[in-house]
Amino acid sequence: MMSSENELILALRQEITELRQQVTKLAQEKLDLEISLETTTDHADVFERQLLDVRNSLETQVTERTHELAENNARLQREVQERKRIEAVQRNSLLFLQTLLNSISNPIFFKNIEGMYLGCNRAFEQCLGLSEAQIVGHTAIDLYSPEIAEEFQQKEVELFAHDEGKLSYETVIHFADGEAHNVLLNQTTFRSTDGVVAGLVGIIIDITAHKRAEEALRIAKEAAEEANKAKSAFLANMSHELRTPLNAIIGYSEILQEDMPDLGCEELVPDVQKIYAAGKHLLGLINDVLDISKIEAGKMDVYTETFDLTLVISEVVSTIEPLIQNKSNRLNLICDSAEQLGDMHADLTKVRQMLFNLLSNAAKFTENGLITLNVHRQSEENKDWILFIVKDQGIGMTAEQISKLFQPFTQADSSTTRKYGGTGLGLTITKRFAEMMGGDIHVDSEYGIGSTFTIRLPAYVVKDASRVLAGEATNENEDGTKGDTILVIDDDSVVRELLQNYLCKSGYQVVTASSGEQGLKLARELKPHAITLDVMMPGMDGWMVLTAIKKDAELINIPVIIISLIEDKSIGYALGANEYLTKPINRDELSHVLRKYLDKDKGSQHIMLVEDDPVTREMISTVLKKNGWDIQTAENGRIALEYLPFKQPDLIITDLMMPEMDGFEFVAKLRENPAWRAIPVVVLTAKDITQEDRLLLNHRVERIFQKSNYQIEELLNELSDCLVRLDTKRN
Repeated sequence: MMSSENELILALRQEITELRQQVTKLAQEKLDLEISLETTTDHADVFERQLLDVRNSLETQVTERTHELAENNARLQREVQERKRIEAVQRNSLLFLQTLLNSISNPIFFKNIEGMYLGCNRAFEQCLGLSEAQIVGHTAIDLYSPEIAEEFQQKEVELFAHDEGKLSYETVIHFADGEAHNVLLNQTTFRSTDGVVAGLVGIIIDITAHKRAEEALRIAKEAAEEANKAKSAFLANMSHELRTPLNAIIGYSEILQEDMPDLGCEELVPDVQKIYAAGKHLLGLINDVLDISKIEAGKMDVYTETFDLTLVISEVVSTIEPLIQNKSNRLNLICDSAEQLGDMHADLTKVRQMLFNLLSNAAKFTENGLITLNVHRQSEENKDWILFIVKDQGIGMTAEQISKLFQPFTQADSSTTRKYGGTGLGLTITKRFAEMMGGDIHVDSEYGIGSTFTIRLPAYVVKDASRVLAGEATNENEDGTKGDTILVIDDDSVVRELLQNYLCKSGYQVVTASSGEQGLKLARELKPHAITLDVMMPGMDGWMVLTAIKKDAELINIPVIIISLIEDKSIGYALGANEYLTKPINRDELSHVLRKYLDKDKGSQHIMLVEDDPVTREMISTVLKKNGWDIQTAENGRIALEYLPFKQPDLIITDLMMPEMDGFEFVAKLRENPAWRAIPVVVLTAKDITQEDRLLLNHRVERIFQKSNYQIEELLNELSDCLVRLDTKRN
């Protein structure tokens, strides 16, 4: 560029020189003309004027051309300066870009469309252990092993064929340090000024540490799962070990209270009553600690069933009344009618425990006051809710105390703990239970005036489900949730129980309705995955329900299965076992079990007790013998199986956790033998029953008594009813 400019300037100067020579020549010619004019006087004046005109014209041309050349020269100078400035900016930009690329810790490279390297940053040089000069102009074949180079070439072909011009994949590269590195390779195409793909830009991200962290996380997760399993096993074992001696303390305290008046030791009854009360109190504390531990470990499950809410409220009030009267309090029950309140589908045990917790809490902090339990049903957004409102006239709470209310192992303040005692777990457990069932709990309180707790629960608690109805029937999905929801509409309670047991065993979540009206309401509220429908029902029969379903745009696609007639024999076979018991024994519930399954002629029926703990075995045997039954005991499942061929019992009571052969294996062996399959089995255990335990025992036992939610009398009643029902089936 500089050469062409110099040539132009030289040309201009040559032209000026030539013009000057012309002027000199003209001046010479003028001189010659003047000489000639001197001799030619006739035309001198005319010729002189012509010469002047020519000279003036030539001077004007020289001046204009000189000015033009000067302007061109100035313009060229400016262009030269601008070009130098642009070149300097470009050099600075390239330097900045290279500095920027070198500052990036990830290796970056550029390739043309033939796969030849055009440039790279310093990190890429360090990655390969080569300089940029050794990299540029080469391909992957020159720099990597054949396997890696072939993979790069295949991916580049894929990249250039891709519409988006982007490709990301993981691979393994051996760096200059000699180690294999897991890397993520991101590549993007770039285009030339005419829009044609000209090459690619690649960036290598070393994910070796991330992969190692993932592996460490996986190992830690497996270790945590193992620890969680160990914790669960520890909780189960600890619950068994803690509750077993308490079972003896509470059970023998009840026996002594009954026998002491007959033995003339009536004055000792109050002391035994204190032992019994202390045992029940200690059991309550243990249960609370184990419950919160299970909740925090994610091992607390929700077991839903349909129950008469009015009956449950009555039972809770009857049980809690003595505790409320202990401090001269009065209980006022405000409840919707049985028709308005209706049934509830939820975890009965948890609902009952939540009410116990709130009412006992109100009784503890209230003296000579009124405690009100208000229960009513309300509809909101096409969904029914049950509200349990407990109001007391106790000590009340401040806003600061309320903020700490639902934290585990805390009470309003330390002075409250010192004065009233307790672990501070009751309200925490109540809140967790409410949340597990899709509800909540709210508190309003005024210090010195009293408190109001409101539990709000769905009337129909339904677990999440993900498996389709037509799929394989399993007891539980991989994520631990129950199967799809099936709505059973039938006015016959036996049929409802049959279908509920059968479908639950197949892994479905079941909600029942006893009438067409209730079933249609539940269908609109729950949107079940399928409906079983009885035809012959009073009021709205099955045909009317089916017509209403098929007219409803939101229900029309739900499959409806018509069930019209089912034989009694099939019902009895499919019902199987469905009841549960656990230690410590609740006298009332034990009595209820016995009355359900035994007739009045108790002495003619034989009960086998399988229990490894000798104190518990002796205590239960004493209770049963006093109620008139013939009892045979066995230390574990193996010994019990050895006794069975010689004398078959009418009912078996068994523990779960035993040496040699535990209760699970014993029940399984029992059901494998056709001769023993029909023997009712009642499980009496201190072990916390898990979801897996329930699945193992499902339809193999009559009932599992668990924790402290019953009295010995209830167990006796349940056993009686069980054997009565057994005799009815035989007849």
